[in-house]
Amino acid sequence: MLRIYAILFLIFCFTGCQISPRRTIGGGGGNGGGGNTGGQLYVATPNGILHFSGAETSNGNVAPVGTITSTSTSTQLASPQHLLLDAGTDTLYVANQGGSSIVVFNNASTLTGATTPARVIGGNATTLASPIDVALDTVNNLLYVADGTTVKVFSPATIVNGNVAPVSSFNLGFTIGGMFLDSTNNQLYVTDPGDQAVDRFDSASTQSVVGIVGGAIAGPDTQLSQPRGVVLDSLGRIMVSNSVAPLSITAYPNASFNTGDIVPAAVFSGNNTQLQAPGQIALNNNVANGELYVAEPLGGSILIYTSVLTTTGNPTPARIIKGSSTGLNVNAINGLAIDPTR
Repeated sequence: MLRIYAILFLIFCFTGCQISPRRTIGGGGGNGGGGNTGGQLYVATPNGILHFSGAETSNGNVAPVGTITSTSTSTQLASPQHLLLDAGTDTLYVANQGGSSIVVFNNASTLTGATTPARVIGGNATTLASPIDVALDTVNNLLYVADGTTVKVFSPATIVNGNVAPVSSFNLGFTIGGMFLDSTNNQLYVTDPGDQAVDRFDSASTQSVVGIVGGAIAGPDTQLSQPRGVVLDSLGRIMVSNSVAPLSITAYPNASFNTGDIVPAAVFSGNNTQLQAPGQIALNNNVANGELYVAEPLGGSILIYTSVLTTTGNPTPARIIKGSSTGLNVNAINGLAIDPTR
């Protein structure tokens, strides 16, 4: 009922804001690096971070070019979840759920084995307990961390290290599935699997204590079904992975101001998609009409769809990274990031 009232209020206000006692902030995205070899793909597994080179052409049973292993105490990795890569600096941020921390690797495209991270944000002062996702604000130099039902913000993102307190914290009142930050417009998108919704937080860098919801995509027409991953495409659409039946990838137009029971502009659904329980997603806008990478835990695979800006219906993935040589196993893929610049 609370969500229904909230949505009705938002519709009446159209572009107005509502303070919600159960909503806050989040943020996320990711990328990586490697030397002009057709893109770099990073995948988080319980055993560490797998690194695939030639990501824009990789297909089938391909071996990773490197693995940052979690079996070594030097990496400090423990149940890594969603990934974020700052392609401009070749820096990989890891939501390190098992270590109650954020682990940061510099020069990510060059790393493999028992690698010591450049920075680890963790300790009692951070208040981090079970982080699942991260987002980088390159305009305000802020790092957003989705941690259970709250988002914690650290600054300055590019150097923050150790047992430091967040500069702000926002309570959402629901367990976050994933998040994406639009730094240019200072807007944060957060998926709410429990309420089948995607919430937008405007003026994200100034949010504090209780999140102010600028818009909420929710309702039966949205076709949201335990949404997890979320990205913003070059058309200004929010693309969302829906992790339970009806399994799908859905896209919603005019993300920066749309709210309510929005009909998707596009839906990927059906047997051809090979979706089983899609998790974190990443978009490569360097390819014409966009290329979407989907972490598929139940399939033990990474699904890659091309021409996603112009596609709807029951598309077959253009490529699938899967097989014994990949290091990808069923129920053992937690997150991914794509860097199309290296």
